[in-house]
Amino acid sequence: MAIVLLSSKRRSTLVAGAAIFAALFAVLGLVPISRLVGLASFITMREAISPLIGMLLGPLGGASVIIGVFLDFGLGRPVVFLGLDFMIDLAAAVTAGLAFTGRRKLAVLLPAALIVIFVVSPSSAGLVGVGGVQIPFVWMHVSSVVVLAAALHLEAEGRVTRLSSAFVGAVVFASTMAGHITGGILTEYVYLDQGILFGAGSTGAYWSTVFFLYPAERVFLTVVGTAVSLPVLRALSRRVHKDATAEAARS
Repeated sequence: MAIVLLSSKRRSTLVAGAAIFAALFAVLGLVPISRLVGLASFITMREAISPLIGMLLGPLGGASVIIGVFLDFGLGRPVVFLGLDFMIDLAAAVTAGLAFTGRRKLAVLLPAALIVIFVVSPSSAGLVGVGGVQIPFVWMHVSSVVVLAAALHLEAEGRVTRLSSAFVGAVVFASTMAGHITGGILTEYVYLDQGILFGAGSTGAYWSTVFFLYPAERVFLTVVGTAVSLPVLRALSRRVHKDATAEAARS
């Protein structure tokens, strides 16, 4: 469906949509969900719609996200990552856009590459102890890539559609996790590698705190993002189909 929206005949509509989403994205960026550990900022509702922007607008979704983040700065939201704050939502939007435009390999490789970048950083988290059991910090990120790969495979075989709840949910899940790991990378290179540990005794203590907080946060964003995306995508699909039918009838 996203391929239809990207056609040249709909370019003006697409640009208008990008502008509208940028404004909506900026407004939702002022609605906090949870506080960023050790930082004077918040995770906000804008992260719930980043995947939807990518699914609807494809490549232009990234531009919409970047504009929205800088509008947020103008509205008073603090700059946390040296002005690179947009990278978090950009990663989510691009992952979703790749998945919805049929670029299956890239849709899986992008979040996988982000996980690798995070893991190889000297300030990253490896294993976190939970009740005497060592669990990889990135367990949920890896799981999201596996779920996305499975959904893309099933979609390619025609066993699920892009508008099914399973497919959209998988895309939103992987996209929000791609955004989270990007935030982790930025935290490493902007703060932890500089020896700024937010009052914690070590990077391990910092990541341990994050480890126990992020699953609930990401599940919430996945559920909200899927609940918002499904009706929007399906309504737009019906509209596109109706317009195409009417155009075919006229010709």
